Amino acid sequence: MKRIAILLVLLAPLLLAQDIVYKTSAIVEWDAVTQLGNGDPIPAGWTVEYEVFLSDPETSIGTIAQTEIDIPVTWSTHKYVGIRSVMTESDGATIHYSDINWSNVNGVQTPDPFVLCEPQAPAVPLGLRIR
Repeated sequence: MKRIAILLVLLAPLLLAQDIVYKTSAIVEWDAVTQLGNGDPIPAGWTVEYEVFLSDPETSIGTIAQTEIDIPVTWSTHKYVGIRSVMTESDGATIHYSDINWSNVNGVQTPDPFVLCEPQAPAVPLGLRIR
């Protein structure tokens, strides 16, 4: 039993690991929301859009109807992406928000967690001298 506990402690960081994706642009996509939080279908006439966030600090970069977005990566620190559903009732005035699903959280909502970071420049050449 102790061996299993030790093995789980050693494997936990790997199971909770997140990929660091170095890109200048990343297309992030997600599944369309087709039901309410309780599993009922979205009523006719109601619309669902998606608000996209970047972390550090938490910043909304807009609301879109599509289920993917091309994000230009222009920062050197690791940031993660968040998506939440924005549902508007048919009256156009009543709006409901889901929780934010962050890209760095492991689980059912994000099975392969990731953070984005701009590709790093190569190191400066060292040992400059004259012969």
